[in-house]
Amino acid sequence: MKVAWNVLVNVIKKLTSSNIFWYVFFAIAAYYGYKRLTRPPETTFINTPLPNSGSGIPQGWTPDDLASQFHDHFASFWVNASTLQILYTQSNSLTDDQFVTLCNFYNAKYAKLDGNKTLWTRVKSWKSIWFGTGVDEQNKFIKRMVTLKQDY
Repeated sequence: MKVAWNVLVNVIKKLTSSNIFWYVFFAIAAYYGYKRLTRPPETTFINTPLPNSGSGIPQGWTPDDLASQFHDHFASFWVNASTLQILYTQSNSLTDDQFVTLCNFYNAKYAKLDGNKTLWTRVKSWKSIWFGTGVDEQNKFIKRMVTLKQDY
């Protein structure tokens, strides 16, 4: 047992005497620190108030289908750019109350599942911009999110 302990101590001494070990150690510590500090607070997922107090939402309309289509698109590895363009077009045709409800619903249902990625961070991600052929529809969507204070 004493020999095994001495071997372990010698291995640890050799590892910690190497500069590469410390570079890797501090890089990993910096990465985890960055992830911890940039995690959105829990208040991010609280519903924001509707601009017209809900008067712009038609009877029986729910954002579930559109939000799940956004989630399916962002969560899949193989994406279809035309699908994203259709989703942006559909979302841009919603009333302000419907649009905010869609953002609130997406963030409440999917943001925590996707590693705290809100609809705003998903729309601004490289995958959407890289594969999105409807850049003008995406820009309208982004401008609308900023206007309605959904850019978090």
